[in-house]
Amino acid sequence: MVAIGERIKESRKQKSLTQQELAEKLNVTRSAISNWEVGRNYPDLDLIIQISELFGITLDQLLKEDTAMVQKISTEQRKGVIRKRILSIIVPLLFISLLTTGYFLYQEVSAVQKTISPSVETVIKVEEPSPSWTPIIFDKEGFLNFEGTFWKKEVVNHAASPSDIEIRITEQHNGKVIYQFTLELGKNYSLEGLKSEKNYLIEVRGDLGSYFLTFI
Repeated sequence: MVAIGERIKESRKQKSLTQQELAEKLNVTRSAISNWEVGRNYPDLDLIIQISELFGITLDQLLKEDTAMVQKISTEQRKGVIRKRILSIIVPLLFISLLTTGYFLYQEVSAVQKTISPSVETVIKVEEPSPSWTPIIFDKEGFLNFEGTFWKKEVVNHAASPSDIEIRITEQHNGKVIYQFTLELGKNYSLEGLKSEKNYLIEVRGDLGSYFLTFI
């Protein structure tokens, strides 16, 4: 029986290559070539293909009668198939896991953001010109409540609004007007006088159009 190491040695000598020269062509060490040629170990499948191409001989010729090497390659191929099957299962599961983790992280960050830096954004459409007041509907009862500790208690009239707008804030339980002011375009106004435990009716009036307000 002729081992693959002997065929590599014969082919190398036919090409008039030293072990060092062959090693450089295959990007391995000279000792690796020496170990192959004396049968101490075998090249892997990728290197066998490179050796076949380098010497211009078929894999059948290179592996002929070397049953140990053929068995090793067969084993590696089976392991490769198994690895591919495992990866085909693991990769989708990992992807789904990453998506799930990212979603829950987003939800957690979003919840923290709402707690630490709460805000309410609203678009109010003024369809009746002054002096008519248009209420802002915040929840099912229509009132704004600054629950929690971290509200800055300010209102912002964003630059996307058509103009300045007049705002009136009334206590829900007694109808007392707490604030009535004109909020300039792109400006903010402090609402420090509002209490977190009370509900407020907020109304606006101004030129016709859609106004973009944020309560922070």
